[in-house]
Amino acid sequence: MGVGEGNLWIRAIKRGKSVKERFRLLINRECFLTRTAIISDNHIEYLFVNRPDILSVGNIYKGKVERVITGLNAAFVNIGEGRNGFLPFEKEETIYQSYEVEENPLQRVKKPYRVGEDIIVQITRPGTAEKGVKLTTRISLPGRFLILIPDSNLRSISKKITDRNERERLLAIANKRITGNTGFIIRTASEGKDERYIVREIKILLSIWNKINRYARVKRSPSLLWNEQPLYINVIRDYVTSEFKDIIVDDEKTYKEIKRFVNLFIPEMYGKVMLHKNEEGPLFMKYGVEKEIEGFLSDRVFLPSGGSLIIEEGETLTAIDVNTGSSEKRSFRDTVFITNMEAAEEIPRQIRGRNLAGLIVVDFIDMKDPKEKSKVFRLLNKNLEMDKAKTSILSISRLGVVEMSREKTDFKLSDILMDICDKCKGRGYIKNIYYAALRFKNEVLTYVAKSPQGKITVEMSEVLYNFIYENRPLYEMLRKYNINCRRSYILQPYEFKIIK
Repeated sequence: MGVGEGNLWIRAIKRGKSVKERFRLLINRECFLTRTAIISDNHIEYLFVNRPDILSVGNIYKGKVERVITGLNAAFVNIGEGRNGFLPFEKEETIYQSYEVEENPLQRVKKPYRVGEDIIVQITRPGTAEKGVKLTTRISLPGRFLILIPDSNLRSISKKITDRNERERLLAIANKRITGNTGFIIRTASEGKDERYIVREIKILLSIWNKINRYARVKRSPSLLWNEQPLYINVIRDYVTSEFKDIIVDDEKTYKEIKRFVNLFIPEMYGKVMLHKNEEGPLFMKYGVEKEIEGFLSDRVFLPSGGSLIIEEGETLTAIDVNTGSSEKRSFRDTVFITNMEAAEEIPRQIRGRNLAGLIVVDFIDMKDPKEKSKVFRLLNKNLEMDKAKTSILSISRLGVVEMSREKTDFKLSDILMDICDKCKGRGYIKNIYYAALRFKNEVLTYVAKSPQGKITVEMSEVLYNFIYENRPLYEMLRKYNINCRRSYILQPYEFKIIK
């Protein structure tokens, strides 16, 4: 996850409304899935989804070098998590964003790794079915106010902090307390913050690093040394500012954890953390988020004037085609221009919501007027600026095609909530068991909220029935609301039917 909050408010400014308290953070915590959404005017601006069976970017391991591939100038490292991780020797990545700092960190001289050697590594990119996770030996521990970088001489401050006196104050605070061969990057969120909050975080990060070092000395490889913080804590750490109206959580244990974190680092938000009761209905359905997530999983997205986007996701390339559809304006030229402008507004949000990565090709409807073409490109570029993932974009071509690349920060939404269809030999996708369980819970809670005293019976496929009873919180929900579940051998694997 990246750094730098300023661009998050572009959409609010552009719409001509007050920026203050324009955003809301929703956190849905299930035993099998965690979802976090930043919304504005009940529309998703950012969506983060994670499952407990997926390795988190930021995890730190004591690994063992299994193979050294001289031709690739890389090694494969056993971290004890199934497939070996990939460790390049050159251009090692870090989990912090390099564009925030003023200079690139000095490259350390690499000694050649030997097979069987133990090394400390950190996950920088998630793996896939074919590839293991990507690793680095350049460890970094992100906090809200600064990033601690052990075994580094980099000492820098965010470019977004421009006041000279403030820069000197913050650097003096960090330099006084971080000594030896340990570097840091002071983050944008530290600007104007009281010294005691920054010092407290420095102590916490140094304590974490000391604990990691102790574990590394006594644990055998491969073993986990540090488990990255939960998704919702990272989102609060990197995104939330006083401009957020509130943080709403639908799980009591998570609510208490967030209250503790906010009290330590963002005390001005403490009174804005709210607990949502399931008796009120599912949190994401209340704010219309569930329907938008459904849209992120569809290959067709409709635009306000009747046009549409056709989004074809591939492993390394995503194609987005803009169509006029039933859009009708004063002239065909007006129709094309307005549809393209709406697409330039919507495409960046689809990219963030789906967490698309790699090469992305957008095929706008062909425009003859260079000025109109320029306006469309500028709007697309402006809306891409609020994306914290590193994005590179080429100018719009004569045929109306825009090419861009976006770094992979985590799994795509479709990777988490969809499976390859086994009926069409891998050419299509279907929503998976995790999505089916979410739908089941949402529909049941919606029914309970409308009819608290009513009894409900649900028929479901054997696959879904077994999944629910294997996940204790879901099973306890059934008991709490006196819901009777019955296996059905007729329904498809992820289907269910509510019998009222």
